[in-house]
Amino acid sequence: MKNTRSALVLVLGLAMSGGIPLAVHAQQGPPPGSWQEPEGNWSSAWHSGFHDGVEAARHDIEANRSPDPDRHDKFRHPDLPRDQRDDFREGFRRGYHMAYDHRDHDRDRY
Repeated sequence: MKNTRSALVLVLGLAMSGGIPLAVHAQQGPPPGSWQEPEGNWSSAWHSGFHDGVEAARHDIEANRSPDPDRHDKFRHPDLPRDQRDDFREGFRRGYHMAYDHRDHDRDRY
């Protein structure tokens, strides 16, 4: 019993001094830019546009440009059949604006 008590005192002493971590600190949410795309039954063209929009916004943010998806050639002239272009542009806009909306939030957290 004395050995168990001594071991417990030793472990608690080390833990309190920082020698053994007793708690793991969880990160407050996902890392910057890793947020999920919105749930929904979207077409593959929409998903492609969403991801292209996020990437376009990241480039604009890094270059300190004002948000404007229309400046991107992929948005204006998607390389898709005509019947998929509206879905692509809708996804592009959504991803682009979502990335811009999260930029300040992500910077503040990390």
